[in-house]
Amino acid sequence: MNILIIEDDKLLGKRISDVFYEKVITNRITLIYSFEELMSEYTSIWLYDIVLTDLNLWNYGEPEWFQVIKKIREYNKVIPIVVISGYDDIEKLRYAFSLGISDYIIKPVRLKELEVRVMNWFHSYYSTKLAYTGKVFSYGAMTYNIDQNKFYYSDNYIPLSKNEKYILSLFFSHPEKILSENYLCEKIWGDVVCIEKRNIRVSIMRLKKKLAIYHLDTWIKNIHSEWYLFQEHIYSNI
Repeated sequence: MNILIIEDDKLLGKRISDVFYEKVITNRITLIYSFEELMSEYTSIWLYDIVLTDLNLWNYGEPEWFQVIKKIREYNKVIPIVVISGYDDIEKLRYAFSLGISDYIIKPVRLKELEVRVMNWFHSYYSTKLAYTGKVFSYGAMTYNIDQNKFYYSDNYIPLSKNEKYILSLFFSHPEKILSENYLCEKIWGDVVCIEKRNIRVSIMRLKKKLAIYHLDTWIKNIHSEWYLFQEHIYSNI
């Protein structure tokens, strides 16, 4: 999970980020403190899986309080947006929801409540792409326990590194869709430029080597050198 936190209270922002740094599912957290910083980041909103934001980030007039939501929705229509704010005015809440926020938490923030709500919205965002039963997501005979960040094949646990788990989760959440190397690089490393595509290729090679133990390496197919397809491979004796 990649999380973008927008909060002008640096102490609170740090406390919120600390809550999620220890989660096994977390890949990357970006913390920004102002609307100006958001303006340089919002075109990359698609790299994140959820956004946590305050509304009162600057001292402009009231109509500008909601520009942060509008900007995010311009570039990503579906990503969960959880607003954290000291405003409890019902009209402001109604307007915020009309702009497309997913949830609203009034300060002072109870960090445990925030964690529960964020994980709930992340589950919902992830589950729109996969079958969800009980505590796990499934594709073919492979399952993914998102809370534990663990993959299984026919009830056999697949031991992977954190980086390998995140790469597989990207494939797993986009089954039978072609993904580019650029997409994978940016989702994994963010604004770190993949100068050499070898970085992602080596990572995928290592992942496939571990999946080969379960005959799952063929599920990840290289398409035209810089593109990949994750698709269940059914063996046949015919």
